[in-house]
Amino acid sequence: MIKIPPYINPELIWLNFCLFISSSALIYFIYALNWPGLLISLVLTIILFIFLKKPLLPSPKNTPKHNDYIFKIFAIISLLAEAVAFYYIILARTNAALISPWTIIDPWFFAAIIIANFSLIIALSRPSRHLYRTILLTIYYFSILAIAAIVYKIGYGFDPFIHQAAMAEINRYGFILPKTPYYLGQYSLIVGLHKISGINLSLLNQYFLPVFAALTLPFLFSNLLKNRQHQLAGNLAGFFLILLGFSPFIATTPQNFSYLLLLATVIFTYKQSHPVLIISSALATFAVHPLAGIPALMIVALTLITKIKYFVRCQRLLQNSYFIFIGTFTIFCLTLWAAAGFGPLNLQNFDLTTLSPVFANSESYWLNFIYAFINNYLWLLLISLLVIFYRRQYLLQEATTPEKITLKILSLGALAAISAYFIGRGFNITDLIAYEHDNYAARLPLLAVIMLVPAYWELFYQASRKALTQKLINQLILSAGAAILIAISIYGSYPRFDHYYNARGYSTSATDIMTVKRAEERAQGAPYIVLANQQVSAAAIKEFGFRQRYLKCNHEEIYFYPIPTGGRLYQYFLQMSYEKADRETMLAAMSLTDVKLSYLIINKYWWASDKIIAEAKLSADYWERIGQGENYLFEYKK
Repeated sequence: MIKIPPYINPELIWLNFCLFISSSALIYFIYALNWPGLLISLVLTIILFIFLKKPLLPSPKNTPKHNDYIFKIFAIISLLAEAVAFYYIILARTNAALISPWTIIDPWFFAAIIIANFSLIIALSRPSRHLYRTILLTIYYFSILAIAAIVYKIGYGFDPFIHQAAMAEINRYGFILPKTPYYLGQYSLIVGLHKISGINLSLLNQYFLPVFAALTLPFLFSNLLKNRQHQLAGNLAGFFLILLGFSPFIATTPQNFSYLLLLATVIFTYKQSHPVLIISSALATFAVHPLAGIPALMIVALTLITKIKYFVRCQRLLQNSYFIFIGTFTIFCLTLWAAAGFGPLNLQNFDLTTLSPVFANSESYWLNFIYAFINNYLWLLLISLLVIFYRRQYLLQEATTPEKITLKILSLGALAAISAYFIGRGFNITDLIAYEHDNYAARLPLLAVIMLVPAYWELFYQASRKALTQKLINQLILSAGAAILIAISIYGSYPRFDHYYNARGYSTSATDIMTVKRAEERAQGAPYIVLANQQVSAAAIKEFGFRQRYLKCNHEEIYFYPIPTGGRLYQYFLQMSYEKADRETMLAAMSLTDVKLSYLIINKYWWASDKIIAEAKLSADYWERIGQGENYLFEYKK
């Protein structure tokens, strides 16, 4: 029998983890993260941990001391089904340009994952030891969160390449300029892990968040069981939270990492954990990303003030729902305005409408069913929120008074975030291309969902209690339906390319890396610029980093590949792509950066690539095909 040593306490581990994030971020900002800086961070973490750990020492828990035989059977079935699903993921691993992992993963993956879901639901509805349940859930979470990390050999998305290059710079020189007060928490943590463990930095960056989320989600959701009478219903409620989606946890970026830390802060605050744990989580969230860190600090401040007797007047004020809503709404709007660079509002961008209910067409019965759920996801959330608000007394019948007060604060904060989202769509962020202007504001509904996780857990908890009292046949039918819905949530949490949806963004491929290396080889050390799409730019960042890769342009410096997509080089790339790939446009781009050599890289999958390639062949001084004709490289000399 496996036993957990009495000195191992997840809360102590979490506290230590958060203290290191905050300490190392602070040391990096005022000094550097070389070996002396890392040593100072570790010493500071240990000192703080010694002083703060006492309130979190282990306490006895009343948990089942055995595993029900039905739990054992369905746990094994679930693990076998996950192994089959994992096999299909491994088979799909590739370095080609992908628009969606589902285009190359065998459809039988979903049959395996539905069986795993169904078996896991049955297993969680039976008595089991906490350790075995945690291991089972951790393996499951990893199998669905690590799909992108496994399938995309080179890397998934664009932002992870930027952050990886920044961390490589910090690892080599101790810092990267300019030092910004954001992202430091993740940078310090991953660079510190790399220095201590020796694990490849790229590998750490690719797998860190899926692995960390898989390890921590069972712990976080188990905290919601405190003060609840029905453990089995609570286990199921935590598992059903997957229905809310998990796309933020599939790729390692500071923003995504901060979402997980915010989730922890929300759960600890709701369950009235010790202030040491709550505050350390909020500070760690802020150290990673302010867009999630500010709500975390705001939630902690509002809830802690309600408990301090010296703030009687503030407590009376905080009982006023209008004050909470207006205060949080203002904070969200100011945060977005700061992210937009305090630019002027663009009234043409305001759109206070929501999507109308959307239903799929008759292309495919399966896709009809899937997109009836995905397309109406927002409406399903709103309906469930109405249920939560109107049946609050029923749903929170087991909640303590502080939990009810905290849920009120979280609900009003979520409502303020959604309201600020509509206003925030009017902010004009000049560093982003037109179709990305809404990206910052679009994060607010996600923050709202995270703040409402305790409310959704209570909803699933009561629904699970009711389901467990039904006849066996009804329980099996409900379990099968939930298993299918969770599979749909998994499908919808990743980029999709089917008859109803086109994710559009391709991944960086091995051919992209070959192409940027070929351009570097032909340049022979001469300064040059490249016009290419975002994922080719990501390949350049991965291969060359940032140091000594900036060119002077008037009173600023720009990267020699188009970054960001709202920058001047990308505008020239768009002219070459959507207007005409002529020599005059390329000469104008070279004049901008005062270089005499430039390259145009066109991916075969790019829109109207045949037309662009034909035009570029006529205007370029030299051209060649890369790989199997997947990319074309065009050279221009001034």
